[in-house]
Amino acid sequence: MKRSTIALSSGLCAALALVACGEGQQSSNDAQQTAPEAAVAKNVAPKATATESRGQQLLREAERSANVGRDLEARETFERALAAFRSAGDRTGEGRTLLAIGSLDRAMGQGERGRQLLAQADAVFVAAGDERGRADATFAMGELERAQFNNERARTIFDTAAEQYRALADWSGEARSLLGRADAERRLGLILNSRRAAARAVAIYTATTDAAGLTLARRTLGEVVGNYPDDFEAKRGEIRDQILAQQQAGEPLAEAQRQLELAEIERHTGQPEQSRERYGLSIALYREGRDVLGLIYALLSLADLERGIERFSEARKAYTEAQALLREIGDDEAEAHLLVALAEMDATMGDQRAVLARSQEINQRTRNRVGEAEGLIALGQIEQRAGNMEVAARNFATAYQILLSSDDEVGAAKALLATGALERQLGDAEASLDALVRARVVFEVTGYRLGEAWALRGIGETLAATQKIEAKVNLLMAAYWFETLGMEQRRRESVAAAEAIR
Repeated sequence: MKRSTIALSSGLCAALALVACGEGQQSSNDAQQTAPEAAVAKNVAPKATATESRGQQLLREAERSANVGRDLEARETFERALAAFRSAGDRTGEGRTLLAIGSLDRAMGQGERGRQLLAQADAVFVAAGDERGRADATFAMGELERAQFNNERARTIFDTAAEQYRALADWSGEARSLLGRADAERRLGLILNSRRAAARAVAIYTATTDAAGLTLARRTLGEVVGNYPDDFEAKRGEIRDQILAQQQAGEPLAEAQRQLELAEIERHTGQPEQSRERYGLSIALYREGRDVLGLIYALLSLADLERGIERFSEARKAYTEAQALLREIGDDEAEAHLLVALAEMDATMGDQRAVLARSQEINQRTRNRVGEAEGLIALGQIEQRAGNMEVAARNFATAYQILLSSDDEVGAAKALLATGALERQLGDAEASLDALVRARVVFEVTGYRLGEAWALRGIGETLAATQKIEAKVNLLMAAYWFETLGMEQRRRESVAAAEAIR
């Protein structure tokens, strides 16, 4: 019985906080979600004033009853407040009261009745042109659907609420909605999305210096990270089963291929240590089986991992070994890829343009369009550093089109990432933001953590002069992803950039 009472009271607290929002321009930090299942807010009802209407007086009386668990008494008083607001033609008061009754019904287990009342509240807010009321009604509906375990619907509704609060620059409301969405996604097994939503909430509370919200958001994020495997765990399990069968059958080369596949999953989802371990097992098996082609591929893949997270010394070791093997067998495509990688890593090496030109000649001869596009991006970045912006822009645009036509979504997003950085340097913030946001969306959908981190950082840098809080949020989210990748220097840079925004 005690457990049930606590659940009802905590669920209702969010509704009362939302009701209070409509009675003046309160700070967006006054209401904070404090548990995965319910948003809890400061609930001390303000003292009545001489100018209060009868409806407002009744509303406050109902709130006090609800706060001490007298639910039936509260509902009756809410109904009286509703009648008073309607009699006075106060649409905002009417909407706030409908919102409170609907949320109370949800807390009392009357889901369908609460759903109808919240829909009525939204309609009243639409008629009154009250956008904040609409956002609050949407959030309350998300809480109702979550309480009913309609997780997919709750996820969609919380996402809408986050957008509505964002349009109002209500950062606390957005963060609260994101935490609701994170919980719904956790229940649905969408763990990477849940992490992303919770991480943005952490970034918002950090940027707005909201200590109470930050504590909650960190707890939510920690729970998701610490207790739930990501969305690729089923695929990992399938590959592990295959590895076990191949070990029992004594098929080391077949096992090496499976280890490579597992390494690629870990690399793509931002698990560098696990990926490195699997690449190492694959390399050892290919060596044992004297499979030179497999060994070269595994070495290049390991080197690409280390290059991406800027462990350049380790990357060079793997590239050097791969290069020695390539000279023995003459694999042109692999050599072209290696040349691009070496040129990107070492700005001091000989003539980078000549190295990349050699790579492009190989790619064109072997008709390796993806390799050619990668070379164009590398050449474009060299031209950008040299101040040849038009040439750089053409290279990036051509690379994007090639990769898009080759169905390489992540590669095309990398070209957009380069375009975004170029446009920012040229002072075209709108074009920069367009390219970076498009890149971020692809990286999010594909789960490519490293690309997402760089896109978020670019967005933050582009918005720094015009949308300060949003810029900080993106930079802090980038810092979080860089941290998960072990890129401490990039994490510090991103945090410093966020802190420098005033």
